Amino acid sequence: MSKFFLNNQSLNINDFETFRAGVIQLMSIEKKQEHIFLRNESCYQIHHFANRIFQNLHDIDIFNLYNFFAKLSPCDVEVQDETTANNYCANDINGFLGIDFNGQAITEHKKVVDIDSYINWIQFYQTNFEQLIAFLGSYVVTKNFEKSYSSLSSDAQKSIKEEFEKAAKRNLATRFYPDTKIVKDVSVSKKCTVYELRVYQPVALRVYFNEIGNTVYLASIEQKSNPDQNEDINKAEKLLKLINETNNRR
Repeated sequence: MSKFFLNNQSLNINDFETFRAGVIQLMSIEKKQEHIFLRNESCYQIHHFANRIFQNLHDIDIFNLYNFFAKLSPCDVEVQDETTANNYCANDINGFLGIDFNGQAITEHKKVVDIDSYINWIQFYQTNFEQLIAFLGSYVVTKNFEKSYSSLSSDAQKSIKEEFEKAAKRNLATRFYPDTKIVKDVSVSKKCTVYELRVYQPVALRVYFNEIGNTVYLASIEQKSNPDQNEDINKAEKLLKLINETNNRR
């Protein structure tokens, strides 16, 4: 689980309305279940708590601000910098929640001030495979595909996503409808549709898949240089039939 620490210094803003607007931005973040938003009790020492919040808890808007802080998970260590965060987490995959990080030596992508910067944090730490399936949306994948994908270089993995992105931008009947250039229909029978995504750089690959409705089914990845591509396509058809049928029974 990844941890995000409330940064007290970023909250110490003189203007209360700017503070309120910043907290509302943080409140709007719909965090992932595997992420933990933490605060140390020292956050209640910032001047807006003593001067405005604690004195006006009868005001529903003020109470909602207070409630946001109260619902953050408690942290017994005051974590306000990257060194402390990295030591606490035993790794450097963490972030900070705040409003104005001006003047603080915190890596830019770790500063979370709203939903956009939170999404940016997620994307920064996603693996190539996580980025691919996030782009595809609804997907089903075979172990064959996952094994082949993991054996590729990082650049080759990225190229697969880039080609899927190019295909989606063509505005055809479906996102990955065949056009013979990026995506080709290489079906060998009426039993199952087989599409071929053509990747050329940094190595020539063929990604076999199909799409049914909004779901993309990823079957296999093969080298373009393979001597018998018909065999590759027949194998892909068998894999696709299996996962298509299994998914339809659910």
